Amino acid sequence: MRPARKKRPVKAEDKVWRKVLSQELGKAERLVVLGIGNRSKGDDAAGSLCIRRLTRELIPIKCRTEGPDTEPGRPSKGIRKSPPFELNIIDAGEAPESVTGFIRGFRPSHVLIVDAAVAGRRPGSIFIIDRKKISQEDLSTHRLPLSLLARYLEETIGCRVILVGIEPKEIAWGEPVSAVVRAAAARLSAWLAENLTMRRL
Repeated sequence: MRPARKKRPVKAEDKVWRKVLSQELGKAERLVVLGIGNRSKGDDAAGSLCIRRLTRELIPIKCRTEGPDTEPGRPSKGIRKSPPFELNIIDAGEAPESVTGFIRGFRPSHVLIVDAAVAGRRPGSIFIIDRKKISQEDLSTHRLPLSLLARYLEETIGCRVILVGIEPKEIAWGEPVSAVVRAAAARLSAWLAENLTMRRL
């Protein structure tokens, strides 16, 4: 019999976002987890990478997924919703504006957005994006500012939007995702999978 694997100690910076997400997601009745990222631009793929990993980890508990690799507006094969907590996972690629219709149709109480965000932190850092800061200088690496996307969703749906950033190491065409950002995406998706699984039991 193999000895139980010891859990690694949680980093101080990880305790911050985990605490915030635990509080926010604990209130969610209908949750959208939205990943944003360009898979061809190195660490810019952080959000999409996190969502792809989360989708694989959550498929056994039957969540709803949408995005470039699934037929828009319909659950993936073998996946269904189950009340009272409903979950929709969307990989928006680099065009989150293209999936706002899907989100409005789902009528979420909460939307969690994951994206690469340049904030001057250590590469691979996961953090809650301060809405006050992005009102002046947007941190996203994409055309549509996160502040505008968040405000649009809140005003048209009446949902709560939480922004999670992953600090990139390098964003360049044709480059692979760096090891630190890949590890961060795995860390975030694993935490989300564990906590969302508990909500659905």
